[in-house]
Amino acid sequence: MMQRIILFIIVINFSLCGLSQDINARQNVVDSITKIEMNLNAFGVESDDFPSIQAFIDFRNDSSKCKRSYYNPAVKPSTYELSDKEIKKIIALWKHSDLKKLKREYTTPKTDQPTSTTIIYVGQQKFIIKDYGLVGDPPLQELYKIIYKL
Repeated sequence: MMQRIILFIIVINFSLCGLSQDINARQNVVDSITKIEMNLNAFGVESDDFPSIQAFIDFRNDSSKCKRSYYNPAVKPSTYELSDKEIKKIIALWKHSDLKKLKREYTTPKTDQPTSTTIIYVGQQKFIIKDYGLVGDPPLQELYKIIYKL
């Protein structure tokens, strides 16, 4: 009986170690994200009120710059920065996500949708995600909302 209990404890410890290693590995990836570049394209979207946005977020320098432009030439382009709160939300999104499990390409059966690109720099690696129709898995949807300030 004692051997079974010891074996059970060993199995539980190994399981918890594996979970802890997975969480630590995910945390190391998040901690090493240096910047994110996004080209959220609205070309093809029927509404002239929906902007295209080029976003640059540099976590090392705590900076961001977003360039907003519209297909309608009557609407002048503008730039804005993300607030500290928004940058912290983005960091929190990635802490609860597994970057390596995200697909590299997303599509929708709808036609005439824009293709947007997100590049995430992690150390010497970069993850390029193409998203036709902005239908990507979490945390991409929430990231889009933050950048678009929805």
